[in-house]
Amino acid sequence: MPKEHARLHAVLCYPNRYSVAMANLGFQRVYQLLNQAEGIYCDRAFYPDPQDEPRYLHDGAPIRGLETGKPLDEFEVVAFSFSFELDYLRALMMLRLSKIPLRASDRRKGPGKKFSHPLVMAGGICVSANPEPMADFLDLIVIGDAEPVIASLAQRLLELGPHPGPEELRDQFAEVPHIYVPSRPQQQILRASAAENDLPAHQVIFTEDMEFSDLGLLELMRGCRRGCRFCLEGYFSRPAREAKYQNVIRAIERVRAFRDKLGLIAPVVSDWYGFDGLLQFLGRERIPFSVSSLRISALKERLVELLKQSGSQTLTFAPETGSERLRRFLNKSLEDEALFQKMRMVGSYQFPRVKLYYQVGFPEETDLEIEEIAASARRIQTALAMGAGKKRYPGVVEVGVNTFVPKAWTAFQWLAMAGPDELRKKFSRLAAALKPADGFELKTDSIREAILQGILSRGDRGLGASLEKMALGKMRPAELLKDRELVHHYLRERAGDETFPWDFIAPGVSKKYLRQDYERALEGKPTPGCRPGCADCGAC
Repeated sequence: MPKEHARLHAVLCYPNRYSVAMANLGFQRVYQLLNQAEGIYCDRAFYPDPQDEPRYLHDGAPIRGLETGKPLDEFEVVAFSFSFELDYLRALMMLRLSKIPLRASDRRKGPGKKFSHPLVMAGGICVSANPEPMADFLDLIVIGDAEPVIASLAQRLLELGPHPGPEELRDQFAEVPHIYVPSRPQQQILRASAAENDLPAHQVIFTEDMEFSDLGLLELMRGCRRGCRFCLEGYFSRPAREAKYQNVIRAIERVRAFRDKLGLIAPVVSDWYGFDGLLQFLGRERIPFSVSSLRISALKERLVELLKQSGSQTLTFAPETGSERLRRFLNKSLEDEALFQKMRMVGSYQFPRVKLYYQVGFPEETDLEIEEIAASARRIQTALAMGAGKKRYPGVVEVGVNTFVPKAWTAFQWLAMAGPDELRKKFSRLAAALKPADGFELKTDSIREAILQGILSRGDRGLGASLEKMALGKMRPAELLKDRELVHHYLRERAGDETFPWDFIAPGVSKKYLRQDYERALEGKPTPGCRPGCADCGAC
């Protein structure tokens, strides 16, 4: 039977542009898994591109599935894939434009459908770590990785009665450990963790209308062993799981049927156990490739050489800070001399663009430490120029500066976040120090968006009313950010014994361990990262 005639029609929504969605392996993976599930057909839908927004916002055009052309309200299940908290508002706007009631409690029975209104569910790392800001709008939330959950979820959806109410939903999913039903009294929800045999995820939809359209994307590992204290992926996805070498080679063969060049993805690609062997394979087979990002301390010349041969135009690094004190605070070990030597080696290959990512807004961050970011970028530029044998590096040194946002389920979940006035001063200081005339291209993130992300990342259900007003056009985000009491409440430093809205999520790593790691950060002490056989954090 053709999948279009399946018993249950679902639509997987990415609440951002199509080009961004198609470059997201998590979205592609869930789409693949849902369509592999017996009895389910899954379509795709996206938030309109900026130039198309007026047709939807003002002319009343509904959001439609890409393959079927059906409006979202004609599907039995509407599922959202969340990679970023700022996509929450766009998801609610997609429901509004599709005439689907925003709140789960307002979605009532209707004739002629298996479900009254569509069942609305979601997954993704940010909503897994803290689902509460979106809890009033969602019927179900998958906590953690999709691979261990989708088959069971699909079967239970098919078994639901014609008009499932809150009680039936609670009963149907009561024994599923990785699914959160917000209408059910809170109980501990375990994070689903994909096994190594489930990896690698790889690209299954190939289109020219996507970011990195020349690449075939492939994931080498999930999670990270490094232990950077600000990193949600590094804590929430413990322990790190690595795709088996032969599975990666088979995935490369599938992807190469559609794209000549590979895009290798991992928090630190060179940490994958088979990376040296893979480099030999790629070099021997003359397969061009690119990598998501590079860790300076783990950089090897053979990798840089092959990237140059592959035609890569940009190399990306994340020093995070130029301050030795802040490096210890963040649990990032990188000596200046080692950095200088690595960058000289990179400079000898004269890549057209080198991207450097830093963060600002850490507690007790001084003006001198902001200046040290600029000094770090200048030292790297000098090392690149020396490696290139030039007085000035012939390529562009792009300096991206992002705002530190404390995340749930990290060692920094207790920290206060810097306010807008403080952030403006820091960005202005950097803009004065790193000028285009000196060969730098400075890019800073939106302060308004960073503050909103900070509110949502550690928010609770109390934010539901504000999100609803913004989605309905009754409040602008700028108005929310003018509420100083609200902003302070969510951005403030948290007490050590405070109960958090997300405490009922059980990702593996314990809150006690995170507090200990936080206290080590305040003392400037290192903490070993995720490693085999270790039982320190509780994830193994």
